[in-house]
Amino acid sequence: MRTTLPPPYLIADNTGVELLNSMGAPYGEELDWLRDGTEMLAWMQSVGLLTTQEAEAVRNTLEAQELEAAASDLRDLRAAFRDNVPVASAAFLDRLNACLAETSRHDRIVVTKQGVPELQQVPRLRNGRDLVGLCAAAIAELLCQGEPGRTRQCDGPTCTYWFRDTSKNNRRRWCSMAVCGNRAKVASHRARAKSD
Repeated sequence: MRTTLPPPYLIADNTGVELLNSMGAPYGEELDWLRDGTEMLAWMQSVGLLTTQEAEAVRNTLEAQELEAAASDLRDLRAAFRDNVPVASAAFLDRLNACLAETSRHDRIVVTKQGVPELQQVPRLRNGRDLVGLCAAAIAELLCQGEPGRTRQCDGPTCTYWFRDTSKNNRRRWCSMAVCGNRAKVASHRARAKSD
């Protein structure tokens, strides 16, 4: 089955933050890229959690009902995550740890294009819980980066997106300077011009 949604609007350069942004209104109307199993797999592929081959293997292996259950679990996890940014509660960390404990992975060595061996963790993807576990791992990585106040919502008045501020002075306000930041500058310019 094919996705019916436009591609996700990826702005965060962090998979954990992209999970926060997997529901939003970048194209005018609110969209949920985790609304069902098909959309969830497409989103996971878009953010790099699954390769094309892995997504196809999951689609062919898991029953639709299990994919739907995984999408539902992931929507619940996203909602809980939004309630736990910037500082995660002990209960949320327990929930994340439970998701991580259910995930099945193995290590393998691959040789990069530069000829350097690299150790990679490879998900086994045997069930829907493994899919949720991949996202839980992305959240855990984000939470363990330190400086929790650097993950925050955009100051755009109608924007629902989140970002991770990597600026030196930690004063970034917009999810995207090209979109929300530009809108704010235009509005400020119009207000000044109107008052003159």
